[in-house]
Amino acid sequence: MKEPMLGSNPHVGRVYYVERGRGLPVVLLHGFPLDGRIWDAQLGALSDRFRIIVPDLPGFGRSSVDRPFTIASLADDLRQLLVQIQALPCVLGGLSMGGYVSLAYITKYPSDLLGLMLIDSRAEADTPEAKQNRDKMIQLVRTAGAKAIADPMLPKLLAPAADQRNPGVVAHLRQIMEACPRRTIEFALAAMRDRRDCCPDLPSIAVPTLIIAGEEDVLTPPALAHAMAKEIPHAKVSIIPESGHMTPMEQPDRVNAAMREFLAHFPQQPPPT
Repeated sequence: MKEPMLGSNPHVGRVYYVERGRGLPVVLLHGFPLDGRIWDAQLGALSDRFRIIVPDLPGFGRSSVDRPFTIASLADDLRQLLVQIQALPCVLGGLSMGGYVSLAYITKYPSDLLGLMLIDSRAEADTPEAKQNRDKMIQLVRTAGAKAIADPMLPKLLAPAADQRNPGVVAHLRQIMEACPRRTIEFALAAMRDRRDCCPDLPSIAVPTLIIAGEEDVLTPPALAHAMAKEIPHAKVSIIPESGHMTPMEQPDRVNAAMREFLAHFPQQPPPT
């Protein structure tokens, strides 16, 4: 585990990340309002063959932030980290909001990536209704804190039977959500509300792409995964049974298997930059 300082970027303080394993760098980005702990199962299972790098995005988990951020600025912050720790080129994967950052990253820095993984995410910008909901959530977190965000959001993140299948996962996910700072939640909601539509960029993605979706995901249903795959030239879809939006936590073995099969096609050591 390492905690580098990224002092060259004025709105980023300390960025915390966990790194394990050697070989092909594989970077995994968490969603909202979460942190890198959602990838614990992947960190443990995939680091036997790959260099797994799991950051807490600025303001989340153990990372700090001083100013509001955008999805594009999070991609810039990530690049500073990956340059600093010599993890380029890499395969980049992101869940939900992490997928938004991943799409922004490949648009800005396409030569950095060998492959892309989009997990329970989407390319479209927010609809007007979704923007209004973000604004309501911003007001809610300002007045009532993270728990008021977690309470209505948690059931939407998980498959209907999650309480019976994975009660420990439900409790752990709630703990992560309720620990997210109010200011970070506000910044992230605004960043997601104002993010650009990445649909026009999909046909230009030149690297192999794995799209994972939970079969029971109500936030980013499988239909969205298949729609993205039709636009990305070298895309493969993996639908995870008995899972909602949080596939890496709800069905870690199935997600690990899908990722391992995808990553096996890349050279174990990336080519020199």
